[in-house]
Amino acid sequence: MVTSLHGLLHIMCILFVILLCRYTTTFLFFMGTHNHDHSHGHSAFSYTPEIISLLLMLCGIVMRHFGWFDFAGRFASVLQIAWFVVAVVPVARPVLADAWEAWHHGDIMNEFTLMLLACVGAFVIGEYPEGVAILLFYSFGEKLEHSASQKARSRITSLLENMPDTVTVVRPDGSTASLSPDRIKPGDHIRLLPGQRLAVDATLVSPDYAEFNTSAITGESVPVGISAGHEISSGAIPLDREVTVSALRPYADSTMTRIMNMIEDAASKKSRSETLLRKITRYYTPAVMIAAVLVMLVPWIVCSVHGVPFDSGTWFCRSLVLLVCSCPCALVVSIPLSYFAAIGNASRMGMLFKGSRYLDAMRSIDTLYLDKTGTLTTGSFSVSAVEPAQGYTADTLLAYVAALDAQSTHPLAVAICKAARDVPDSEDVRTIPHGIEGTVNGHRVLAGSPTLMREREIDTPAPARDSSLVCVAVDGRYAGTVYLDDTLKPDAASTVAQLHRLGVKKIIILSGDRPEAVAHAAEAVGADGYEAKLLPQTKHTIVENARAQGHNVAFVGDGINDAPSLAAANVGIAIGTGGTDVAMESADAVITGHKLGHLAYAIKLSHKIKRVVTFNVAFAIAVKIAVMVLGIVGVASLWAAVFADTGITLLTVVFTLVALRYQGRV
Repeated sequence: MVTSLHGLLHIMCILFVILLCRYTTTFLFFMGTHNHDHSHGHSAFSYTPEIISLLLMLCGIVMRHFGWFDFAGRFASVLQIAWFVVAVVPVARPVLADAWEAWHHGDIMNEFTLMLLACVGAFVIGEYPEGVAILLFYSFGEKLEHSASQKARSRITSLLENMPDTVTVVRPDGSTASLSPDRIKPGDHIRLLPGQRLAVDATLVSPDYAEFNTSAITGESVPVGISAGHEISSGAIPLDREVTVSALRPYADSTMTRIMNMIEDAASKKSRSETLLRKITRYYTPAVMIAAVLVMLVPWIVCSVHGVPFDSGTWFCRSLVLLVCSCPCALVVSIPLSYFAAIGNASRMGMLFKGSRYLDAMRSIDTLYLDKTGTLTTGSFSVSAVEPAQGYTADTLLAYVAALDAQSTHPLAVAICKAARDVPDSEDVRTIPHGIEGTVNGHRVLAGSPTLMREREIDTPAPARDSSLVCVAVDGRYAGTVYLDDTLKPDAASTVAQLHRLGVKKIIILSGDRPEAVAHAAEAVGADGYEAKLLPQTKHTIVENARAQGHNVAFVGDGINDAPSLAAANVGIAIGTGGTDVAMESADAVITGHKLGHLAYAIKLSHKIKRVVTFNVAFAIAVKIAVMVLGIVGVASLWAAVFADTGITLLTVVFTLVALRYQGRV
């Protein structure tokens, strides 16, 4: 019976390691392709020791089960021990190093001590695969943790790369020189070509008016018009013309540099909490060691007092039952495997977590801050309404504006051209402050903001909607207004409602956009509040203040401007794939697509993994305690102890894989 049980356990172990190899290979490939650019990450090649140990252990289990070691004759035992010693060495070395460092600092009762004791105990009673598996899975789980997180310095590397290495400085005599940004002094004139990023905060010198892409700072897709003498933040990009600016501040004090510093500071404040296993082993390790000694010591004392012969072999065997049974293999395997499976499933759904602690933190989130443009919205505009004046039709009005905007890449212009049924030819088209003008079908057409209309003394009605708008005048008379909205994502409102049901108490929109547009978005999705016209520093302050008040905060954003807030939150989540490298580097999790529904999925997954881990831990400890007690009184044998270790390990692994197998079911 015992032999059959032993064979069954080994066959189950073989099936398990084959299954684990499959999952491991897939995940290592994923980690290797996503971490090869990070100095602190672990590529697939850094898992070589674990792969070697896994393969040697698998081969050893097969050889042991079929008796192939017996071919060595009287050296069979030596060969078997040597084989598994070689298998354990690759994963034992880092554990021994960590244990020695901990012991050197006076921390004796830790998980490293328990791992090594359990490993030695398994080898003493001849369960060599157990000894290898204990350290193998522990090492593998630890590396998964390290692979999933990045240092604060590596998180801002891409941001540094996006800033220019040199700037073109215009001398008073008209000559130019290329200088490093950190050599720029206030008052220096800098020349920027269209598409070049500004390295320092500055004021516009020439021309009198120019449009800039300021999404690096505001996160908003609509370009901003800047008039001569007004300030431009570093990170801005001129769109369609060469500009000259005058430096306001040194590079070290400019807006983008301050953002980078905030990312680093916020990330460095994140301390890694102790894992559940470490908390358990703090008390579990000394308790097991003391219990194992007492199993030998107490009977010896009792026998000595009563003059009864002491059977050292029996009590030593019972002590080994306790030690082997106490091996935390079920915990060491099931806990990291649970997170491994959960993070892998989340990645297949399009949500990448950089560490299990961020997945854990999702279930505690009570305050969620959302960026608007690109997060709640698609980031692309569409015509939502056209209000023509008397004598004009909606199609005519769109045709006039589209004729002027036909060659423009402005997001509003693109949306209008897309909505227009006809785009006639235009002449003498030129960009002016707050708009554009030209001749269409012999008529002088003016299109732009209400400010432009006021400057041209053209009366316009009050806006009828809280949307971006383009006023149109033909031959000096008001012709109508085109309204445009940044389209909300289809799942925005349903996701907000679902997050509320999952326990997120406050959902607030933080945006650099106009108050009217933000208020409209907040009402449409059912958010609890909003803040508009915010700079990155203000968003960062709001997030930090919420954390200081004891809230568990998540922030979801997609731009460079969101990076400080992403790093400051308990969980920073970057969303989207276009132009969001810095946000992704600063975030703790990344939604690779554009579905906000992944937020709700992550919270449900976090709750489920807690249930799985809690069940595994409680079940393993309960069975182990029961077998320990039976072993002490002589009822449970060494085989029962092996089952309480290997068997429970296999059961917890099977439960984990089944519970977390289907990524869509949480």
